[in-house]
Amino acid sequence: TRTFMLVYSRFFSNYRIFIQTRMILFFIVFFFWVAPKTFAIYDPLSVPNNSFGIHILETTELEPASKFVNSSGGDWGYVTIPIRANDRDLAKWTKFMEDCRKFHIIPIIRLASFPVEDRWMAPNQYDLIDFANFLDQLPWPTKNRYVIIYNEPNHKNEWGGFLYPEEYASILSQALNTFHQKNEDFYVISAGFDSSAPNAPESMNEYDYLQIIDYRQPGIFNKINGFSSHSYGNPGFSSLPNIYSPISVANYRFEENFLIALGAPRLKIFITEAGWDISKIGQYNAQNFYVRTFGDIWSDDNIVAITPFVYSAQDGPFEGFSFTDSNGNLKPFAIALQNLPKTAGKPELSKVPTTKKISQEINSIPIIHNTSYIILSLWNGLMRLILKNE
Repeated sequence: TRTFMLVYSRFFSNYRIFIQTRMILFFIVFFFWVAPKTFAIYDPLSVPNNSFGIHILETTELEPASKFVNSSGGDWGYVTIPIRANDRDLAKWTKFMEDCRKFHIIPIIRLASFPVEDRWMAPNQYDLIDFANFLDQLPWPTKNRYVIIYNEPNHKNEWGGFLYPEEYASILSQALNTFHQKNEDFYVISAGFDSSAPNAPESMNEYDYLQIIDYRQPGIFNKINGFSSHSYGNPGFSSLPNIYSPISVANYRFEENFLIALGAPRLKIFITEAGWDISKIGQYNAQNFYVRTFGDIWSDDNIVAITPFVYSAQDGPFEGFSFTDSNGNLKPFAIALQNLPKTAGKPELSKVPTTKKISQEINSIPIIHNTSYIILSLWNGLMRLILKNE
């Protein structure tokens, strides 16, 4: 009887430990897998911000562009650059990000598909996954990782030859989920639109397009982190800066008010393309137009970055918009902008990547597997405790 009672007592004692162990493991699993993820992006206007920037087309333009952007007291200005789906070269873009840190530039990466004949291929959700995985590997210089989800989809040649706002709405929604789940520091910005485009076989009015996006994905403009605006001097890339209309350099204000009417908050604005065709208005007017616009129009307190198009077009189709000539020298109007006083930005920086070797065992296991390893270790420890009590 004494032996039976001893075995009985030990059995139920161990059984209680077993039940307690399972409960502990349940809460550990719940914490790691079910607990909601919080985003770590910060308000870029909560710190000193140099909104001055430029749009570049090639990574090799970064160093000379940085001297333009960070001139006259400026520091940590912005550069917008497209990355094509067929140009995900890890060495090339790693160097670009390292150079951004070196030259104190905040990169804004615009996703692009790739051209086929006279149009850009329409992207899909798998492109988003590939982009998120690739961009997450890069050594971004700042904590916020600014990413624009494609370009002017209200032109059919920018979207595989189709006007398909329903599909863009789905892509934007998937981009928010994909990038935020991949890394909490991604700052997702919706595409810039051609605000001068009419309803026609080749294009759709921007506001009709935005309304369809909101209809297909209700509340999506409450979820994006920022809004990209293309604020050109239209019509004809040659209008005066004091013209106040939905297709002028002040178009971002009309876009903002339209989104607020749809129920969105007052979003952070990124003017990632802007300007005039200098071949139409001339150097003198270009200087006056830009100086006035930077001072009086692109001056609202929710504008994060202004990156006019384009730093260098060489002899290509955008030569009329280029800030530099065929020899790489700044044009007279660009020199006037270079001399404008600027802000010394102080963005939150990312941690400098370390070259120290990490344990091969831990480094080769994804985070979810590391969590499993921790749980398994706790389980083994508790089992050893049970055996010790026996």
